[in-house]
Amino acid sequence: MAWVKFPGAHRAPLMFYEHARIFPSRTTPYIDPFLLLDHFSIQHPDGFPDHPHRGFEILTYVLRGAVAHADNAGHQSVIPAGGAQHVTAGRGIVHSEMPGTDGIDSGLQLWINLPRRDKGIEPGYEDIPPEALPVDEPAQGVRRKWIVGGGSPVKTHRPMTYQDLELDPGASYTLEAPPHHQGFVFVLEGAGHLGEEELPMQKGDLFLWHRAQDESFAPTPVRASEALRFVAVFGEPVGERPIFNGPFVD
Repeated sequence: MAWVKFPGAHRAPLMFYEHARIFPSRTTPYIDPFLLLDHFSIQHPDGFPDHPHRGFEILTYVLRGAVAHADNAGHQSVIPAGGAQHVTAGRGIVHSEMPGTDGIDSGLQLWINLPRRDKGIEPGYEDIPPEALPVDEPAQGVRRKWIVGGGSPVKTHRPMTYQDLELDPGASYTLEAPPHHQGFVFVLEGAGHLGEEELPMQKGDLFLWHRAQDESFAPTPVRASEALRFVAVFGEPVGERPIFNGPFVD
Protein backbone atom coordinates (compact mmCIF):
# COMPACT_ATOMS: atom_id res chain seq x y z
CA MET A 1 0.00 0.00 0.00
CA ALA A 2 1.28 3.47 -0.84
CA TRP A 3 1.77 6.25 1.67
CA VAL A 4 -1.39 8.25 2.37
CA LYS A 5 -1.11 11.97 3.11
CA PHE A 6 -3.29 13.87 5.57
CA PRO A 7 -2.74 17.67 5.54
CA GLY A 8 -1.91 19.70 8.64
CA ALA A 9 -4.17 19.17 11.65
CA HIS A 10 -6.40 21.93 13.04
CA ARG A 11 -5.21 23.46 16.32
CA ALA A 12 -7.86 23.85 19.00
CA PRO A 13 -8.20 24.24 22.78
CA LEU A 14 -8.93 21.03 24.69
CA MET A 15 -9.24 20.93 28.48
CA PHE A 16 -6.38 23.04 29.80
CA TYR A 17 -4.07 23.22 26.79
CA GLU A 18 -3.83 23.89 23.07
CA HIS A 19 -3.40 20.85 20.90
CA ALA A 20 -3.33 19.51 17.42
CA ARG A 21 -5.00 16.09 17.40
CA ILE A 22 -2.97 14.52 14.63
CA PHE A 23 -4.88 11.25 14.83
CA PRO A 24 -7.45 9.82 15.25
CA SER A 25 -10.12 12.21 14.02
CA ARG A 26 -13.19 12.14 11.81
CA THR A 27 -10.91 12.30 8.78
CA THR A 28 -7.75 10.59 10.01
CA PRO A 29 -7.66 7.00 11.33
CA TYR A 30 -5.40 5.58 14.01
CA ILE A 31 -2.75 3.19 12.73
CA ASP A 32 -2.28 -0.05 14.70
CA PRO A 33 -0.52 -0.23 17.18
CA PHE A 34 -0.59 3.59 17.53
CA LEU A 35 -3.88 4.83 18.96
CA LEU A 36 -3.38 8.59 19.21
CA LEU A 37 -0.88 11.33 18.44
CA ASP A 38 -1.18 14.84 19.94
CA HIS A 39 1.05 17.83 19.27
CA PHE A 40 0.45 19.84 22.43
CA SER A 41 1.41 23.22 23.90
CA ILE A 42 0.92 24.05 27.59
CA GLN A 43 1.64 27.22 29.52
CA HIS A 44 1.75 27.94 33.26
CA PRO A 45 -0.53 27.63 35.20
CA ASP A 46 -2.53 25.33 32.90
CA GLY A 47 -1.61 21.82 31.83
CA PHE A 48 -2.84 18.26 32.27
CA PRO A 49 -4.09 17.95 35.91
CA ASP A 50 -4.62 14.53 37.51
CA HIS A 51 -6.36 12.17 35.09
CA PRO A 52 -6.56 8.37 34.72
CA HIS A 53 -5.46 6.00 31.94
CA ARG A 54 -5.80 2.27 31.39
CA GLY A 55 -4.96 -0.32 28.74
CA PHE A 56 -2.05 1.17 26.76
CA GLU A 57 1.38 2.82 26.87
CA ILE A 58 2.09 6.56 26.64
CA LEU A 59 5.26 8.01 25.17
CA THR A 60 5.76 11.78 25.52
CA TYR A 61 8.63 13.49 23.69
CA VAL A 62 9.31 17.07 24.81
CA LEU A 63 10.15 19.49 21.99
CA ARG A 64 10.32 22.81 23.85
CA GLY A 65 10.55 23.87 27.49
CA ALA A 66 9.87 21.09 30.00
CA VAL A 67 7.03 18.93 31.32
CA ALA A 68 6.56 18.11 35.03
CA HIS A 69 5.15 14.63 35.75
CA ALA A 70 3.61 13.21 38.94
CA ASP A 71 1.55 10.05 39.44
CA ASN A 72 -0.26 8.03 42.09
CA ALA A 73 2.69 5.64 42.42
CA GLY A 74 4.85 8.45 43.79
CA HIS A 75 6.91 9.22 40.68
CA GLN A 76 7.83 12.89 40.22
CA SER A 77 10.14 14.31 37.58
CA VAL A 78 10.69 17.20 35.18
CA ILE A 79 11.46 16.23 31.59
CA PRO A 80 13.35 18.92 29.63
CA ALA A 81 13.28 19.53 25.89
CA GLY A 82 14.84 16.61 24.05
CA GLY A 83 13.88 14.16 26.78
CA ALA A 84 11.05 11.65 26.96
CA GLN A 85 8.78 9.91 29.42
CA HIS A 86 7.34 6.41 29.06
CA VAL A 87 4.22 5.47 31.00
CA THR A 88 2.72 1.99 31.04
CA ALA A 89 -0.89 2.58 32.06
CA GLY A 90 -1.60 -1.15 32.21
CA ARG A 91 -4.41 -1.91 34.63
CA GLY A 92 -4.63 1.77 35.62
CA ILE A 93 -2.66 4.86 36.57
CA VAL A 94 -3.50 8.44 37.59
CA HIS A 95 -0.97 11.10 36.62
CA SER A 96 -0.52 14.77 35.81
CA GLU A 97 1.63 16.54 33.23
CA MET A 98 2.11 20.22 33.94
CA PRO A 99 4.29 23.03 32.57
CA GLY A 100 7.90 22.73 33.67
CA THR A 101 8.85 26.33 32.80
CA ASP A 102 7.25 29.78 32.85
CA GLY A 103 7.13 29.83 29.06
CA ILE A 104 5.33 27.68 26.49
CA ASP A 105 6.13 23.97 26.75
CA SER A 106 5.37 21.70 23.81
CA GLY A 107 5.79 18.13 22.71
CA LEU A 108 4.33 15.04 21.12
CA GLN A 109 2.26 12.47 23.00
CA LEU A 110 1.79 9.03 21.48
CA TRP A 111 -0.53 6.28 22.74
CA ILE A 112 0.55 2.71 21.96
CA ASN A 113 -1.95 -0.11 22.25
CA LEU A 114 -1.43 -3.18 24.42
CA PRO A 115 -2.87 -6.57 23.45
CA ARG A 116 -5.90 -7.51 25.56
CA ARG A 117 -3.88 -10.18 27.32
CA ASP A 118 -1.54 -7.42 28.59
CA LYS A 119 -4.00 -4.67 29.47
CA GLY A 120 -3.98 -5.71 33.13
CA ILE A 121 -0.21 -5.55 33.60
CA GLU A 122 1.47 -3.56 36.36
CA PRO A 123 1.65 0.19 35.66
CA GLY A 124 5.11 1.65 35.18
CA TYR A 125 6.98 4.90 34.60
CA GLU A 126 10.39 6.00 33.40
CA ASP A 127 11.82 9.36 32.39
CA ILE A 128 14.68 9.59 29.93
CA PRO A 129 16.97 12.64 29.88
CA PRO A 130 18.02 14.08 26.50
CA GLU A 131 21.62 12.91 26.84
CA ALA A 132 20.47 9.28 27.17
CA LEU A 133 18.84 9.25 23.72
CA PRO A 134 21.32 8.25 20.96
CA VAL A 135 22.09 10.73 18.18
CA ASP A 136 23.92 9.87 14.96
CA GLU A 137 24.46 11.14 11.41
CA PRO A 138 23.49 8.32 9.03
CA ALA A 139 24.08 10.45 5.91
CA GLN A 140 25.54 13.81 4.98
CA GLY A 141 23.31 16.60 6.26
CA VAL A 142 21.14 14.22 8.31
CA ARG A 143 20.89 14.15 12.12
CA ARG A 144 18.95 11.27 13.65
CA LYS A 145 17.81 10.93 17.25
CA TRP A 146 16.44 7.62 18.50
CA ILE A 147 13.57 7.91 20.98
CA VAL A 148 12.88 4.15 20.66
CA GLY A 149 15.26 1.72 18.96
CA GLY A 150 18.81 2.32 17.79
CA GLY A 151 20.26 1.82 21.27
CA SER A 152 17.72 3.99 23.12
CA PRO A 153 17.06 2.95 26.74
CA VAL A 154 13.29 3.24 26.13
CA LYS A 155 11.82 -0.28 25.98
CA THR A 156 8.16 -0.35 24.99
CA HIS A 157 6.07 -3.50 25.36
CA ARG A 158 5.19 -3.32 21.66
CA PRO A 159 8.12 -3.69 19.23
CA MET A 160 8.61 -0.30 17.56
CA THR A 161 11.04 2.40 16.45
CA TYR A 162 10.74 6.18 16.89
CA GLN A 163 13.14 8.60 15.19
CA ASP A 164 13.44 12.40 15.24
CA LEU A 165 15.12 13.40 11.96
CA GLU A 166 16.59 16.72 10.84
CA LEU A 167 17.70 17.18 7.23
CA ASP A 168 19.66 20.08 5.80
CA PRO A 169 18.35 21.61 2.54
CA GLY A 170 19.04 19.17 -0.30
CA ALA A 171 19.84 16.25 2.02
CA SER A 172 18.27 12.81 1.53
CA TYR A 173 17.44 9.94 3.86
CA THR A 174 15.86 6.52 3.38
CA LEU A 175 13.24 5.36 5.89
CA GLU A 176 13.47 1.69 6.80
CA ALA A 177 11.39 -0.53 9.08
CA PRO A 178 10.91 -4.26 9.74
CA PRO A 179 8.83 -5.81 6.93
CA HIS A 180 5.75 -6.45 9.10
CA HIS A 181 5.66 -3.01 10.79
CA GLN A 182 3.45 -0.07 9.86
CA GLY A 183 3.48 3.52 11.00
CA PHE A 184 3.62 7.21 10.20
CA VAL A 185 5.65 10.31 9.46
CA PHE A 186 4.72 13.66 11.03
CA VAL A 187 6.36 16.88 9.82
CA LEU A 188 7.47 19.31 12.55
CA GLU A 189 9.24 21.95 10.45
CA GLY A 190 10.28 22.72 6.90
CA ALA A 191 9.50 21.18 3.55
CA GLY A 192 10.52 18.24 1.39
CA HIS A 193 9.25 15.21 -0.53
CA LEU A 194 8.39 11.67 0.59
CA GLY A 195 8.57 8.44 -1.38
CA GLU A 196 9.03 7.58 -5.02
CA GLU A 197 5.83 9.56 -5.68
CA GLU A 198 7.58 12.64 -4.18
CA LEU A 199 4.60 13.57 -2.03
CA PRO A 200 5.06 17.18 -0.85
CA MET A 201 5.90 17.49 2.86
CA GLN A 202 4.97 20.63 4.82
CA LYS A 203 4.82 21.51 8.52
CA GLY A 204 1.91 19.71 10.20
CA ASP A 205 1.45 17.07 7.49
CA LEU A 206 0.86 13.44 8.47
CA PHE A 207 1.69 10.44 6.28
CA LEU A 208 0.41 6.94 7.12
CA TRP A 209 1.73 3.60 5.95
CA HIS A 210 -0.89 0.87 6.46
CA ARG A 211 0.44 -2.60 5.73
CA ALA A 212 -1.78 -4.63 3.43
CA GLN A 213 -1.99 -8.40 3.97
CA ASP A 214 1.33 -10.11 3.14
CA GLU A 215 2.85 -6.75 2.19
CA SER A 216 6.31 -5.73 3.39
CA PHE A 217 7.46 -2.22 4.18
CA ALA A 218 9.46 -0.79 1.30
CA PRO A 219 12.42 1.54 1.98
CA THR A 220 11.14 5.07 1.43
CA PRO A 221 13.30 8.02 0.32
CA VAL A 222 12.88 11.46 1.88
CA ARG A 223 14.39 14.59 0.31
CA ALA A 224 14.56 18.00 1.97
CA SER A 225 13.88 21.03 -0.22
CA GLU A 226 14.54 23.27 2.79
CA ALA A 227 15.60 22.53 6.36
CA LEU A 228 13.27 19.68 7.34
CA ARG A 229 12.41 18.08 10.68
CA PHE A 230 10.03 15.17 11.13
CA VAL A 231 9.40 12.13 13.29
CA ALA A 232 9.14 8.64 11.80
CA VAL A 233 7.43 5.98 13.93
CA PHE A 234 6.85 2.32 13.05
CA GLY A 235 5.55 -0.61 15.09
CA GLU A 236 4.23 -4.14 15.07
CA PRO A 237 0.41 -4.19 14.78
CA VAL A 238 -1.57 -5.70 17.64
CA GLY A 239 -4.27 -6.95 15.27
CA GLU A 240 -7.14 -6.29 17.71
CA ARG A 241 -9.77 -3.59 17.36
CA PRO A 242 -9.40 -1.19 20.32
CA ILE A 243 -12.44 0.00 22.24
CA PHE A 244 -11.99 3.68 23.12
CA ASN A 245 -13.65 4.97 26.28
CA GLY A 246 -12.14 8.40 26.91
CA PRO A 247 -8.80 7.88 28.71
CA PHE A 248 -9.31 4.09 28.77
CA VAL A 249 -8.70 1.63 25.93
CA ASP A 250 -10.11 -1.90 26.24
